[in-house]
Amino acid sequence: MYAVIQTGGKQYGIQTGTIVQVEKLPGDVGSSVQFSEVLLASKAQGDQPQLWLGKPLLSGAKVEGQIVGQGRGDKVMIVKMKRRKQYRRTQGHRQFYTQVLITSVENGAGEKTALSADEVKTQLSKFTSQLKAKGPASSTPNKAPWNMGMNNLGAGLLSEKKAAAPKKAAAPKKAEATEAPAKKKTTKKKET
Repeated sequence: MYAVIQTGGKQYGIQTGTIVQVEKLPGDVGSSVQFSEVLLASKAQGDQPQLWLGKPLLSGAKVEGQIVGQGRGDKVMIVKMKRRKQYRRTQGHRQFYTQVLITSVENGAGEKTALSADEVKTQLSKFTSQLKAKGPASSTPNKAPWNMGMNNLGAGLLSEKKAAAPKKAAAPKKAEATEAPAKKKTTKKKET
């Protein structure tokens, strides 16, 4: 069964067994979630599919799913510039997303399709989330030479750390002077 749901201000076409990435939803990985805003449901029956269309929503229709991923998407760079005015601003943004495995679809007319527990396990074994946890954009720095900053100048290319240089011995201290420095002789000028 096919359905169109609405969540996070967007509409998504879904089927049972598909994994859809939606705007962030509350809940941890493994918890269940229910979508009650179903706009359309369809069931294939040979050449003539059966269609249920809401005005705007289908009453009694619901879609259930299981959260399989929580995290942030890729970084999007926002650049603002006004030419000849020395105005440039850059800002990064990473949107929070939730990935949901659709486990059952009910059309509101009493028909329902659902995944069995074995099918859910096989879908989860094939799935790997591309979402990253909150924090730096990438946990492992790219070690390509063209991505090296001025701070590390190729340090990422070295596979082994250099050993610390041995410390030099301190210079010997000067002997302390026992005598006071000699005073400058002064001569008196004769008055005439």
